[in-house]
Amino acid sequence: MPETNEIHPEFSEISRRIRVVSTPNTSQTYLSRIKGYLIWCRKNKIDPQQALPEAILDYLAHREWKKSTKTTTMAALEALYEVMSGNWGIAENPAYLASQINTEKRHRFGSRGHIRTQLPSTLDREEEAAFIAATHRQDHAGYEGMRPGQLMRFILGTGLRREEAISLCERDIRLKGEEPYVHVIRGKGDKERTVPLNKKLREELTAFADLRSAFLSENGHERKTQAALPFFCDNKGNPYEGSSVYYIMRRTLRQAGIEKWQSGPHVLRHTFATKQLQEGVPTSIVKLWMGHKDATTLLKTYEHVITADPRHTPV
Repeated sequence: MPETNEIHPEFSEISRRIRVVSTPNTSQTYLSRIKGYLIWCRKNKIDPQQALPEAILDYLAHREWKKSTKTTTMAALEALYEVMSGNWGIAENPAYLASQINTEKRHRFGSRGHIRTQLPSTLDREEEAAFIAATHRQDHAGYEGMRPGQLMRFILGTGLRREEAISLCERDIRLKGEEPYVHVIRGKGDKERTVPLNKKLREELTAFADLRSAFLSENGHERKTQAALPFFCDNKGNPYEGSSVYYIMRRTLRQAGIEKWQSGPHVLRHTFATKQLQEGVPTSIVKLWMGHKDATTLLKTYEHVITADPRHTPV
């Protein structure tokens, strides 16, 4: 186990405050859970003082723990942010908000899998325009400056899941030829699919790819090896962390003045599907683009927007 100051500079104070508000047994359990979380934050270069609810959910999602352990961990993190709220200047407890998100999901799907009537969060046309404008305001010169905003516009224009977008390699994107597309090799359930690219997104990605190539070359990556690296990689060739994508999404929504009951990157996927169906693209086509096994999920989720005017190119 790392030294106390390596876990977090204020870990001694955190420990003292947790012991003040908890019984000895509870304190011991909570501090064990808090240690693991803070070490994860340090490893993933996340400042726990500025962590978003989605980062906490991402932390728990990748732990192979029993439900009871995850529940205890969530309670420990709620206690962490409660006792440190004054020092860290936290207006809303992110662990509590993460717990609310989990509760919302349980309500939506129900204990027996029955879906509630609440519709998925999407961006309407005005919100989409505001969101895209916000991503462009975030853009700065060079590859690294363009990367966050371009990732958001990429997910919005392809409907890819977060994990699919950040793991996509350069060789999976075809920008030349009359029919540019994205080849998703390892989608949910290990299903392969291709998603066409519209003209505007193709032009953006072509310019972005040139910046990426120059950036990676400057950082010692030979051109012949760049195709195997994640398309949205950093200077070491590493992909985005899932929690970082949540942070970018939340920041962009905030800058665009948009509030949704869901605020993760899946909102962009929902927006993509809704937009295609509203424009009359057949459900059979949208199903393939979304990577659904059959049309049942698509119909249940988006039946309120399905129309009959067929189109075959994403808009």
